[in-house]
Amino acid sequence: MLFLWVLQILLIVFTATIAWILLLKLVRHFWKFPIPAILTGLIDNPIRRKIQPPKTLADRMQLQPDMFILEVGPGKGTYTFEVAKRVPDGKVIAIDIQESVVRKLKKKCEELGITNVEPRIMDVYNLNFDEEVFDRAFLISCLPEIPDPVRALEELNRVLKQNGLLCLVEFFPDPDYPLPRTEIKWAKDAGFTLDARHGNWFIYYLIFSPSNKG
Repeated sequence: MLFLWVLQILLIVFTATIAWILLLKLVRHFWKFPIPAILTGLIDNPIRRKIQPPKTLADRMQLQPDMFILEVGPGKGTYTFEVAKRVPDGKVIAIDIQESVVRKLKKKCEELGITNVEPRIMDVYNLNFDEEVFDRAFLISCLPEIPDPVRALEELNRVLKQNGLLCLVEFFPDPDYPLPRTEIKWAKDAGFTLDARHGNWFIYYLIFSPSNKG
């Protein structure tokens, strides 16, 4: 009897969760805006970090100790800090359009004593950097939040070095989740070439290189 009761509760929770995800996806399909800073704690949680480990991202970015990295949409900094560990002689510039996200990330860097992460408020459409200055750029479940993703990718292409890499990661439960072919098309339209693809429909990693330089 107890088993059936627990099973019923789990089924209700599962159904409610799926319904909530589908509702959010529907809303986000018609209304694009940055995820509010207050929700980053819900999005970046232990379950997600278990399924989508920060270490896996850092491994696939082919990092070197002195690299200069750009992250768009760092959230709480979970993936930011893992990448920063791999570039002790380099730096991670983490940009977001929301002042509250940047402020909280700066505070966390100070609390953890992390000195090679530099959070900045910046518009991804107008990056305040010269051409070809970054070795790597990455976005974790962020690109589809941007109203014009191709324009954003074109700007990332501009600031990436000729031998640089762009890493895009998406997670199905995210309300803005796009199919891999959608992001691949966006990237190709912005002048990138797909180098590698990892994962599956539930979670995927796409690695691109700039193809219109030189």
